Amino acid sequence: MALRSVTTEDVRAFLGRAWPSMLGVVGTLDEDGGPHLVPVWYRHDGVRIHIWTLATRRWVKNLARDPRAAFSVQEEGPPYAAVSLRGRAAITTGDDEAITQEIRRITRRYVAETEIEAYIRRWARLRTIVTITPERVSGWVDSDLLEE
Repeated sequence: MALRSVTTEDVRAFLGRAWPSMLGVVGTLDEDGGPHLVPVWYRHDGVRIHIWTLATRRWVKNLARDPRAAFSVQEEGPPYAAVSLRGRAAITTGDDEAITQEIRRITRRYVAETEIEAYIRRWARLRTIVTITPERVSGWVDSDLLEE
């Protein structure tokens, strides 16, 4: 096993993995300056991270006050590849079609296709998308796995 730093393509491939999709962890700053970490469902569009949530959650309120965010995804087993990023977040809440489509794209990563619409209806009050635009990305992958 040869671990190495990630390239842009590694990041896209790693964060885009599906079935089973990995959870992300978003980090924000509480009012007292301390860290606040939350596991989340996410979607990577090749550049940005999109997270479906509720506007009243503590971490979203933290981002409304201070948009600096950290985000990480890591494998639960060997070789423990991981990607971490720091950037700024934008919060969008509403009932428009763009938000509905993003909710579907995120949910599709974690729920079987035949169950997506029922799952979304169950969480109908969640109409917020947090988008993190990375400013710095780091991580490591097992280069042996990339060559298969």
